[in-house]
This record gives sequence, C-alpha cells and structure tokens, in this order.
Amino acid sequence: MFLRSLYLHHFRNYEEAYFEFSPSINLICGPNAQGKTTLLEAIHYLMMGRSFRPLLGAELIKHGSHSFYLEAKFSKHGVDQSVKVGFDGKERKIIYNNTALSSIASLIGIIPGVAMAPDDINLIKGSPNIRRQFLDLQIAQIDPLYVHHLTRFTRAMRQRNQLLKAKQPLTIESWEHEMSQSAAYITLQRHLAILDLQTYCQKAYHALTNEDEILKIGYKAILPDQINLADLRNYNLSQLGKHRSREMMLGYTLTGPHKDDLSMLIDDKEIRHYGSEGQQRSYVTSIHLAEWMRLKQIGNVPPLLMIDDVGLSLDFRRRQNLLDQLTDMGQVFLTATEENLLEHVHKEKRIFQIQKAKLISTRDA
Repeated sequence: MFLRSLYLHHFRNYEEAYFEFSPSINLICGPNAQGKTTLLEAIHYLMMGRSFRPLLGAELIKHGSHSFYLEAKFSKHGVDQSVKVGFDGKERKIIYNNTALSSIASLIGIIPGVAMAPDDINLIKGSPNIRRQFLDLQIAQIDPLYVHHLTRFTRAMRQRNQLLKAKQPLTIESWEHEMSQSAAYITLQRHLAILDLQTYCQKAYHALTNEDEILKIGYKAILPDQINLADLRNYNLSQLGKHRSREMMLGYTLTGPHKDDLSMLIDDKEIRHYGSEGQQRSYVTSIHLAEWMRLKQIGNVPPLLMIDDVGLSLDFRRRQNLLDQLTDMGQVFLTATEENLLEHVHKEKRIFQIQKAKLISTRDA
C-alpha cells in the first residue's frame, strides 16, 4: 500500500495544498496549530469517511468556504488507483477509480490504515461506544459484509424500537429475525477480531515497554456456549423474545451488539481503574499496533500507519522503542514539532515543513 499524493482544497484550515509522499516514513513538522494534524485528518477521511477527531462534516470545511475537496492517488497490490471526495455541507460526491460510490461507508477499506493520536486514551477511559466503534472500523476495513450487517442491524432495531414504543407486538417478530441474523454476524466477527488482537497486542506491548506485564482483551457480551452463526442467531432471537415485555415498557432494545463492550486488563486488573497513565497509554498504543498487524495479515497488504503528536503520548524510552519499529511498518505518517525526532531511525524519510496550513519545504533524508 503506497499513498503517492494528496490534494486538499478548502479542508479545515487549508486553502489549497498538494503533497507527494515517500513510500517509507513521512514526517510532518512545524509549530503547533499550523495544520500538521489536519493533513492526517484528510488522509483518515479518505480512509474512513470521517476525521479521527469528533467533528461534524461541515466543520471540516474551511471557514468562509462552502465546500471541501480531497483527492488521493495511491498504489495497492501493484495497481495505481485514485479516490476523490467532495462535500458541500449537505451532499458528498465520492469517486473511486472514476466510478461514483453511493455512500460514505463505501470508502472504508479502499485505503486501509491505522491512526494513533493523544486522545486515543479515551479508548480506555471513554464510553463503551468508543470501544465498539474502534472494533467496528477495524473489522469493516477487511470485511465489506460487516458494514452491511451493521447497517441492517441498526435499521431493524430502529423499526423494532418504534414498534415497542407503539405497543405493537404482532408485527415485531419479522424485525427481530432480521436483527438476530445481523447481530450473529457482528458478534462472531467481533469475537474473532478480539482473539487476534489479544495475540498481537501482547507482542506489541512487550516490544514497546520491555516489560513482562500480561495484557488481556476480552469481548464483554452475553453469549451462548457455542460461538457460531447458527447458535448466535438463535440465542439473540431468544433474548429478544425474553426481554420484549420489559422493552415495551421502556420503548427500546436492551440486548444486542449495540450494548457490548471490551474488557482491557493488565495483570488481571482493569487497566481503566488500576493502570498508571503510562501503562494506559502504552496499552492503547499496543492495541493500535496490534490492529495494524491484523490488517496486514488478513488484508495481505501493509496498511498506512499515522501517528499524531508522537512526543505527547509516551515517555522517551517507549517513544524510542515505538520509532524503532517503524522500519518494518510500510508507509508511515508522523507529526512532530521537531525534525530531529527520527535521527536514529535508519530508513528513508521525507520531511515536510508546514506553516500556517502551507507546505513550506520538502526534503528527503
């Protein structure tokens, strides 16, 4: 996977900019609040149809403008490709290899990648929805059918909730069957993803920290004894029937993958409550490295790796251990205030200097 170039027009604080990237390490440098992170946001938008920051689409349009436009050219499996996205505050136009795509979700998986940012600590400290979303986006990059089932489950659940509120049980079962089928697929894929992440995460944590602490990631869900599609479907259906009377009083669905969560342990203790700040940040970094490893293994192509504000998340030793791993991680994008961040990393680099949302200089090192 090689992102060759990126063009931005009226995106966030950028008037217009064009970047040609190295297939190796790309270091985006400059003072704070100059547009370094925005460059990563643009790449992430083309990957996922959204920024990795909690922003609405309209907030990505440069102040005083009415629309933004992004265009990337890249090579994947040796084939040159392109993707273009325009947004006017209401409608999006997405073109992939000269073919119009119908939805923003269609972008997911075209450019596979992983993003790390200081706010990722919310993966541990934040709500279950943040952890479900992390898992969903990771799986969706390598399984288009997963997106279909997420959409189908959400639509069916909305219909069921409306019927619950209206106290109309006679027409509810057809939606419960649809929900149960998609819930089974979602739950199975999440379960399998967690098993993979557990293996990769422990390896990544040891390389990052040189510590022997034991990491465990678990899937917190109400599950049957056998984890397969048929048993999951039947179990979900029985749970919906079991709770229907109470749910009709409340007006919403109580059980299903929309209520699931991840458990994150270090030496058998919840890291959210018992881990130090350093342990928590190392844990989150390791999860993202594990995500990268899994995407590479299943997708058979090294995904992009983006790291925003490298110096803010880890102490010096762990940051150096992280940077040492970059030599084996395909195309990497980093933001930092100083160019000397990568002095000891012996791999081809391209260094971009950004100032006031403008590309000031580019040099290879």
